[in-house]
Formats: sequence, structure tokens, C-alpha cells
Amino acid sequence: MSKRITSLDNKEIKNIIRLTNKSRLRNESRLFVIEGFRELRMAKSNGFNIKKLFCNTNIANLESIKSEFKSEIIEVNNDVYSKISFRNTTEGLVGISEQKDQKIELIPKKNNLVIILDGVEKPGNIGAILRSCDAAKVDLIIINNQKCDLYNPNVIRSSLGTIFSQKIISNDYKSTYSFLKKNNLKVYATSLNGKKNIDKINYNTSCAVVVGSENLGISKFWTTKSDKLIKIPMLGSIDSLNVSVSTAIVLYEINRQNEFNR
Repeated sequence: MSKRITSLDNKEIKNIIRLTNKSRLRNESRLFVIEGFRELRMAKSNGFNIKKLFCNTNIANLESIKSEFKSEIIEVNNDVYSKISFRNTTEGLVGISEQKDQKIELIPKKNNLVIILDGVEKPGNIGAILRSCDAAKVDLIIINNQKCDLYNPNVIRSSLGTIFSQKIISNDYKSTYSFLKKNNLKVYATSLNGKKNIDKINYNTSCAVVVGSENLGISKFWTTKSDKLIKIPMLGSIDSLNVSVSTAIVLYEINRQNEFNR
């Protein structure tokens, strides 16, 4: 028989709320919150250890959850669930998972593709970029000058769970550059000062693409260290796009040149 919680003062309920809201607690405990069947399934299938599930049986089917997940299951009522869920539309299931460490490595092949997020800070943008990276089959995502907790609920939500399918590491500039050179990757950084349009670059060998922060763009480090500064041609009056949109366009061009068979 599953444990049941009906009080908002229960310490487990208070803890999951704190995990949702406090980056520091997520970092210290190495735990984070996942909401939704799709996201929990993706986490489970990609090797994340889901420690507990909080299930609102007025919404979700308890027996179905028990057959799919081997985690501890705690039943909650509507009032408790409304406190621990953070979506407007929900599926009755919230979990607590352990974080997962990733290694900075690439499987040797002709055309590895790495994305570097240089100071990108908005959770929604990071999540949207992760979704594009999944669709484009990016091999590694490296975060430089990290501004946002990767396990922020809004990153997970906006990524549609693809955060769990990606290999993501946080690293400093110099170590990242050394890794790229060691693995013979060309480095292309998106910049308003780029001299080459993205379609004028040959992406048929392994490469890394650097995208910069929403306000400042790429750092001075990548401005000087990149093999080329590239840009998306603009036909209207604005000179740039949202970073997640720009990333998706560059990824599409890379895969187009490789006939979508990298």
C-alpha cells in the first residue's frame, strides 16, 4: 500500500517546494524536481535515478504508474498536489530525481557536433536550445560562464524533457578550448560582427558552434579564439534573433549540408 500525504505541513511536501524554488538546495542535495509523465519517462530511460514519485490519484492512474516506475510512490490529495506542481495544465505526477554527472567526451567520428552556450541565462531559452539540440542530434553541449541552474523547473519544462537525452557539462573557457582542439573541432561563433554567413561555411567535418548571452552575445574569449565568426543574414530592420531561434537555424544549416545524415 502506498504512503499517503494530505497535509501541506508535511516535511516532504515542504522539501519538494524548496527544491523547486531554490537552486542552492538543488546544488547541495544533488536532487531536483520533475513534473509530467513525458519528462519522467525520458529521465528514467536516460539513466536518471528517480527516488520518489508524488501522485494525485484524482488525476493519474496509480496502478499504471506502479507498473512503469519502480520508485517509491506517495499519494497526495488535490490541495497538496496544487502546491507541488508548477504547470497550468498537469498530469498528476511529480518526481524527485538525483542529478547525473556527465563526462566531457566525444565518440570519434567524422562529424561530431558540439554546441557551446556562452553565458546564456534565461531558462526558457536554454530549454528551447536543448530541444533543438535533441532534434539535430548534437553530440555534446558545453556551458561556459554558467548563469542558470540546469535543473531549474523552467529549463526542464521548456526543453520538453530533452534535457535528459542530452550530454551536457559545465566547463571553463580554457578547458573547453583545449578539449575542442584536442578533438580537432573547428570553432564557429555566432556574432553580429561575423564576416561569413552561416551558409558559406563547410560543416562536413567535426565542429563546435558558440552562441552567446541574450544581452551581450559571445565573450571576448570566443571572439578571439574561434576559427570564424559567423552570422545569420537579416533582411529586415532588426540585426539579431532570439538565441534559441538562432541556434536552431544554425543547427538546421549544419544538418542540411550533411543531408540530415550526420
